[in-house]
Amino acid sequence: MPDNFPPCAIRLWMNMLNKGSAQPVGLLQNCLVPAMSKEAAKLAVKIATERGILVTNKDAKVRRPTLKFCQKLNSLRKFAKDPYCYECHLPGELRTCVTCDRCFHNECQRKDPEKPTYVVPSDKDQPFQFPLSVPDEDKDKSAEVVAPTPSPQPLLDHNSNIQQAAPTPQTSHFVKHENYEYDDDVFYVSEKKGVRQRSKATVKNEEGLNSDTDTNSELEHCTRCRLLKLAAIRNPPQLDKKELSSLLGKVWDDSHSWMSTDVATYMAKLWKNRDIALVKRILFKTDILGMADIKRNIEAEKYKYLMEFHADLLDFQHNTAVFFGHQAEEYEPTKRLIRDVSHYIQEIRKCVDCFRYSNESNLSKMWFAKPCTQRHELVLAKTAGYPHWPAKVISVYSGNPNRYDVRFFGGDHSRALLAEKDIIPIDLDTDLHFKSKNTHGFNDALMELQCHMMLSGYSATLFGFYADSTEAEELIKMALSRCTKSSVPQTPGKRGRPPTPAAAKKRKLPNTPSCKSPAPTRVMPRRSVVLRENGSSANQPENGVYQNLTEQILKAHDDLQKYQSELAAMQQKLNDAKLKRWCHHCLEEAAFDCCFAASYCSADCQRRNKRRHQAVCKVNQ
Repeated sequence: MPDNFPPCAIRLWMNMLNKGSAQPVGLLQNCLVPAMSKEAAKLAVKIATERGILVTNKDAKVRRPTLKFCQKLNSLRKFAKDPYCYECHLPGELRTCVTCDRCFHNECQRKDPEKPTYVVPSDKDQPFQFPLSVPDEDKDKSAEVVAPTPSPQPLLDHNSNIQQAAPTPQTSHFVKHENYEYDDDVFYVSEKKGVRQRSKATVKNEEGLNSDTDTNSELEHCTRCRLLKLAAIRNPPQLDKKELSSLLGKVWDDSHSWMSTDVATYMAKLWKNRDIALVKRILFKTDILGMADIKRNIEAEKYKYLMEFHADLLDFQHNTAVFFGHQAEEYEPTKRLIRDVSHYIQEIRKCVDCFRYSNESNLSKMWFAKPCTQRHELVLAKTAGYPHWPAKVISVYSGNPNRYDVRFFGGDHSRALLAEKDIIPIDLDTDLHFKSKNTHGFNDALMELQCHMMLSGYSATLFGFYADSTEAEELIKMALSRCTKSSVPQTPGKRGRPPTPAAAKKRKLPNTPSCKSPAPTRVMPRRSVVLRENGSSANQPENGVYQNLTEQILKAHDDLQKYQSELAAMQQKLNDAKLKRWCHHCLEEAAFDCCFAASYCSADCQRRNKRRHQAVCKVNQ
């Protein structure tokens, strides 16, 4: 019969029984009451005594019996397997994984290894929210409920303004349900509908008959082993260890701030090495993984696949729940940590280059125009209140109807999850679709689209992880010089609009007087620069004239610095002169003071000026 010993009792007792001290039985029971009932606390003390974790203190000279931790580590029973469920982190009737020593309850095992069984915390009151990048659909129900999605503090991926439906009144809390399944079939909008949709087979085959058996065999493994089994399949093929470590470093820096402490840090601050070894012997079957260890593994390029990093975080969450308790405040941040990391891993799977470009947007303003190794289809996406807007198709989710995860050009590059009827492909002749719009946002998006189409002619390796950033910026500048941007005059009194569709930010309207309209200003047309074969523009002056102007500017700059230094020296002399004392008779630098009103350089000057000064001298009066 398995015992129901609560693992969090060890931490609560160690705060009282550290360094080999002993306490009465009643006090050990009362310290567990905030975390459990009185009956459970009595049972915990009884089980700990039977297992030899707590022993009677024979050195005590009091009548009441006291208990302390067993100081002989070798006498404690060593577990052959993990005594706590890997999913709910509680003891009971456990099932051992066929690959490792981890255990789980049959009712706790996940059907999808990447989808947690617990309720994911909501980001309703958080300043940043992740996008709803995957449709929340329940295949067994006709109604679809879309819930807000969670997010961390800053980040990062610039995906915080995607369109999402409001929760229904029936939902009492916000729960995130994400579908992590990947479809290897790439659907393009330009394809015919009949070619894209596949008819379902009506005849049962042998694979269909054996599907239940395969599913049952997968459930014999723990969640960590199932993730590592699919690690190579679900990892982007062009992602090597060095680039993966760089991406995981950004993910970890943006996500680990949820955690205020971990098991290793908590024990190192409060307990001695002997007490730490005792807790490890009683509670943990595997090594304790702390935040510093995860950071060290990332810097050492230990991870080869994304799922290896995810699996270590699951171990980190399991150790935290076993040590602090599955209802403790220290356990809740691990849910948010894994929630955020799971979202970033999903974004990296969709497109490694898009994720890296978005996190390096401070280095290049035209990061969205860079081509990716995985080419994205260019479409025109329609959202409410906006015309068809140029966008990239990030991913397509098959369903009835299909859903398109698109990201718009221009502005803050907002994202939206749209139906197939709101998407049309972009033809080669873009002038047929893009007419002159009276908005700056649309013109910026159009110029960025033109830049992207020009850069797509180059190899994606020129903008990759190992590429030279200066060379990539030169290519972007060259493409921008060939792009044409129509200048749009501002219309007074017109309501402001966000720069791109699906943008949630609000802009304040300028306060313009209603009685008078501002005088129209003439907007000069922008000249197009035609590049020559040698790289110089047609509007650039000749080399001789340009060199003479450069020499004159440099000479004027040197003269300006010279005059500024002379002026500073003269000002310093003036300040020094104001601080000196001067003779009241000969106006030379004074050596002593007669009184507050007069100073002299010598006694001779004081004698000669005595008749004139004695009337106002303060000393003689």
